[in-house]
Amino acid sequence: MGLKIKLLAMVIGFAFLLFVLLSVRRNQMRPSYSVLWMGISIFLVSVPLLEPFYQWLASSVIGIVDARHVIYIVLIGYLLVYLFYLTQRVSKLSDRLHVLLSQTAILEAEIKNVRAEKKL
Repeated sequence: MGLKIKLLAMVIGFAFLLFVLLSVRRNQMRPSYSVLWMGISIFLVSVPLLEPFYQWLASSVIGIVDARHVIYIVLIGYLLVYLFYLTQRVSKLSDRLHVLLSQTAILEAEIKNVRAEKKL
């Protein structure tokens, strides 16, 4: 890997890590989500530092000639895991919203009944 891409990966990784930490500090992001993003930041920082390991992983374990493709595979894999996690969260929130709407409708009906009884 060239020196430019190593430096770029490291700078982006540190900048992103700083951005995530500042977002958590300002309460703009929940810590549970920040763990996922810190993981990707640490991976980007580790690319230049652990290049021999990634080259060995690419050639020996996965069978890829160019180690840069490992970066793409890891990033796409990370995005798929994150997308799955968000899908689970949306599904849970959707279920909770359905329950909340049902409970609200029941309470509104009870309020109408109480008001109707008071008018009599």
